[in-house]
Amino acid sequence: MARQGSAATLDDRSRDILEAIVDLHIETGRPVSSGLVERAVGRRVSSATIRAVMKLLEEAGFLLQPHTSSGRVPTDAGFRSFVDGLQAGWEFRRHEAPPEMRRLLDDGLGPAAAPAGVPRLARLLSRLTDNISIILGPAWEATPVERVEVYPRGSGRALMVVILGGSRVETGMFELAADFPEAVVDEALARLNRRLRDLTVADVRGGALEKPDLVGNPATRCLAQLAAAARRVVDELEDGDVELEGVANVLDEPEFHEPEPLQALLRFVESPRLIRRTLDRLERPVRAGFGVWIGAENPVGELRRFALVTRRFGPGGRGGILAVLGPRRMFYQRAFHGIDLLGRAIDNHPERLAC
Repeated sequence: MARQGSAATLDDRSRDILEAIVDLHIETGRPVSSGLVERAVGRRVSSATIRAVMKLLEEAGFLLQPHTSSGRVPTDAGFRSFVDGLQAGWEFRRHEAPPEMRRLLDDGLGPAAAPAGVPRLARLLSRLTDNISIILGPAWEATPVERVEVYPRGSGRALMVVILGGSRVETGMFELAADFPEAVVDEALARLNRRLRDLTVADVRGGALEKPDLVGNPATRCLAQLAAAARRVVDELEDGDVELEGVANVLDEPEFHEPEPLQALLRFVESPRLIRRTLDRLERPVRAGFGVWIGAENPVGELRRFALVTRRFGPGGRGGILAVLGPRRMFYQRAFHGIDLLGRAIDNHPERLAC
């Protein structure tokens, strides 16, 4: 085995021993001794050889010895080698999901194609993976804006109601000049809704409603106010619903007995805006449909003590994101199976996202 921190340099024996160490560390949360590895590999390799290989794996950056007399724990590179191996054979492994996971999925989804809603799906993903689940719902950029309604409330104020495709409704109060008669407001609103034809949220945010009018009259002045108000309402639309479940699944893990990772986790999970921004930032080439960020690979500081597994769903992967967040020693194979099973169920029946 060459002494470089690259999984491609590992021979089969070294890879088997590293995989055994990662498996044992995931299961126990403790440093792994050579004796445990010897029992795990079925004594096919001598204890002296195992110790020598563990030493080489440590020198190559795949393992770390926390204390002189302790066993070894995987580094980010060690976990990465393990995960890359899982992903490389995923087309074969995906059919090996445990029967109890498939039953849990079927029970959690209910009748075929029945709406489940994002909160229920997030709870199901957390149960499937035994970690924190996050679902980032579909972005609204491509959603059509169907029509706008205006309801005067007196003293120059009015309520604007913006109806989007999929029956999503957004509202906002705005100032409407008091000198506009009802007939003028009605005419301006009719013009605004004609402009809306075939426009999306992205178009409205880009100013497509706010076209200059060559003729200045009460109706065009009112139209300009309505268009600006509609844009402000649409600008306030969040980029996608965020649901998070299962924080209690990880709090008993040894990693969270220290204050620093616990505080980082709480800062992250308490901010839907941060969650959304984080998942949108994590764009990288994926293997087997998954994105995986382990420890320091993560560009988001709050998550560098954790592992995050993601999978996009919907047409062309643009529907939204499923994610599993947990310790670096999460049970990756279970996380892959859980995300894969639920993701395919949503891909096949997008209506399950509806409440």
